Order: sequence, then structure tokens, then C-alpha cells
Amino acid sequence: MDNTAVELKVDVEVLKQQVLTLTQLCNKMDTIIEKLIDNNDRLTTQIYQDMDKRKQETVGDIKELHSRITTVDRNVSDKIELTERRIMDEIKSLRDDIAEHNKKESKEMQKIMEWKWMAAGAIVVLAWIMSNIKIEMVSKLFGG
Repeated sequence: MDNTAVELKVDVEVLKQQVLTLTQLCNKMDTIIEKLIDNNDRLTTQIYQDMDKRKQETVGDIKELHSRITTVDRNVSDKIELTERRIMDEIKSLRDDIAEHNKKESKEMQKIMEWKWMAAGAIVVLAWIMSNIKIEMVSKLFGG
């Protein structure tokens, strides 16, 4: 065999070795790419699951807040109603007290008016007696 054939054989063997190495490298790259794709898919799935979980938590939080707001609203409404009832009871009590006070004052005023008219009548009677009875007769009556 001549030198060129040996060189050619050596070159072919080197090329075979390089093709084999390239094939192995390509196979490793394919494996790495598949792992990267799987990892990316897992991460993407995890991100969507986390987003769904947070969305559900947010919806739950909103429902809880709505429930608390409703409870607070009910409590405030009940307290307002109770306060309103108390105020109305106090107003009614005040009205009753004023009416009772006015009735009492009216009775007292009526008694004063009765005494006033009685005194006026007594003064009129005394004046009439004084004008119609002579003083000598009065002095005789009282020992004079």
C-alpha cells in the first residue's frame, strides 16, 4: 500500500472518530435540550399553579372581607337602631315630664286664681259692709 492510501486511511479513521465525537456531542446536546425543555415546562406549570393558588386566595380574602363588612354593617345598624330607640324613649319621657309639669303648674295657677277671686270677693264684701254700715253701729257691736 502506498503512502497516500495509508494517509487516506488515517484521514478516514480520524474523520470517523471526529464524526463519532460530533454524534456523541449532538446526542448530549439533545439530552440537555430535552432536560431544559422539561425543566421549562415544569417551571411554567408551577408558575401557573402558583398564579391560580394566589387567585383563589385573593377570591377567598375578598369573600372574607365582604363577610366582615356585612357583619360590621349589621352591628352598626343594630347599634344605631338601639340608640334611636333610646333617644325616642328619652324624648317620650321628657314629653311626659313636661306634660306632668304643665298639669301641675296649671293646677297651682288655678288655686292661685281661686284665692285671688276669693280675696277680691272678700275685699268687695268688706267695702260694701263698710260703705253701708255706719261706724257707730260697728263700735257698738265691738264694745264701744
